[in-house]
Amino acid sequence: MKFKILILCMMVLSLCSSYSMADETSHRAAAEELLLLTNPDALMKQVWVQVGGMMDQEFQQLGAPDDLKPVFKKYTDKMFQVLGEDLSFKSMKDDMITIYVNTYTEEEIVAISDFYKSPAGQKFIQKMPQLMQESMAIMQKKIPPLMQKIEDISKEMADEIKKLQAQQEG
Repeated sequence: MKFKILILCMMVLSLCSSYSMADETSHRAAAEELLLLTNPDALMKQVWVQVGGMMDQEFQQLGAPDDLKPVFKKYTDKMFQVLGEDLSFKSMKDDMITIYVNTYTEEEIVAISDFYKSPAGQKFIQKMPQLMQESMAIMQKKIPPLMQKIEDISKEMADEIKKLQAQQEG
């Protein structure tokens, strides 16, 4: 009798386990569909173009001679090749799916996917590179004054630390 109960319990557990695995499988599939709807490779390609433009601007602002530009280009191309491979959707896909599965319920993922499939969602995806480009341009303008503020705060902190150390020594 105990053996039959044990077998029954094992069967129930295996059914629950199978249901749980099936549920996780559909949740992960929904997350993958959502990620694919956003066309992540094209989006990342656009990001790299923008970052490359920012790096070109930095090179020009440094006042480096033009004869160094080919060397700069050679190594930035090399860097982007490595970044493109290591941060491609293909290499990050499983991790990204896990993040989405851990962040959203399957129902939420399906609803977001439904939005992305709608005309408004398609427009949102289509305009995303432009939004990112304009956002990065704004950030580029804000970074220099922000860096000055951070530098001022760091100097203020260093001065205060020196004063405290002098008081402790004296």
